[in-house]
Amino acid sequence: MLKQLIRTKIGLFCLSWLAATIVAMLMLSVRWRTEDRDRFRQMLATHDGFVLVFWHERILAMPWLWPRRHAMTALQSPHPDGRMLAHTVNHLGVRTVWGSSNRNALSGLRGMKRILDAGRVATVTPDGPRGPARSAAVGPVALSQMAGKPIIPVAWSADRYWRAPGWDGMMIPKPLSRGVFVIGDPVAPPPSRDRDVLEAHRVMLQDAMNDVTARADRLSGVTD
Repeated sequence: MLKQLIRTKIGLFCLSWLAATIVAMLMLSVRWRTEDRDRFRQMLATHDGFVLVFWHERILAMPWLWPRRHAMTALQSPHPDGRMLAHTVNHLGVRTVWGSSNRNALSGLRGMKRILDAGRVATVTPDGPRGPARSAAVGPVALSQMAGKPIIPVAWSADRYWRAPGWDGMMIPKPLSRGVFVIGDPVAPPPSRDRDVLEAHRVMLQDAMNDVTARADRLSGVTD
């Protein structure tokens, strides 16, 4: 039934609007704080475009936590689940470029490069849309090299949460929980498109993302 609704324009709009409303109400109930808020504000005030990355399991709160005046543009997969997610985050202020970040395709990167060239924020979940979880694809690294822009890993966590079934075990903060948003150190763009160089940067990015996610979890008291 839901899959049939998603395939229609009105069904997709209504379901995504409902999902966005539920997410917004949930996020309003969480007591959020940002680690090193002054550094975050300075980064936003001085940047000339960067690639924003976070693991797919932490995707739910990101549109809410990210300031709309620095709107992110997300690379979204065109398959049905991707369309539903794209329309949901559109209601929350996220723009969309259609493509994929998986290991066999770098589609959509030219559109994302144009976003970066304009000094805006391009967003990629390097392990999406189908995993494996916390295994970074080379897409955001290649995008960073193409545009000459840094990659900024971010994460959030909460002291009380649910885990959704699925390949990524998506984290869902519980109402009235305490949440924290953490910004990692920039990862510089690779100096060349050499395969070994890109792979080394992919591993570096994966480690940086795991580090910032672990820090968010520690600050929230998460142990799993």
